[in-house]
Amino acid sequence: MVVTHDVSTMVPAMREQMRLEARCAPIVMVPDSLPIGAAVDDLLLLNDCAVEADWAAGVIYLPLR
Repeated sequence: MVVTHDVSTMVPAMREQMRLEARCAPIVMVPDSLPIGAAVDDLLLLNDCAVEADWAAGVIYLPLR
């Protein structure tokens, strides 16, 4: 999993990686405005509760709620 604020670079890079290799680590997009504690809580929730299908899109946007 890659955690980043950088939507403009990371999403196109992930698409290119998928085009070349058909696999890529999932990316979790965290907005700059999200407090760090809320981001950590959501990451822990993903770690504890996510199933493989949750990662199928390749990109997950926080906050989860």
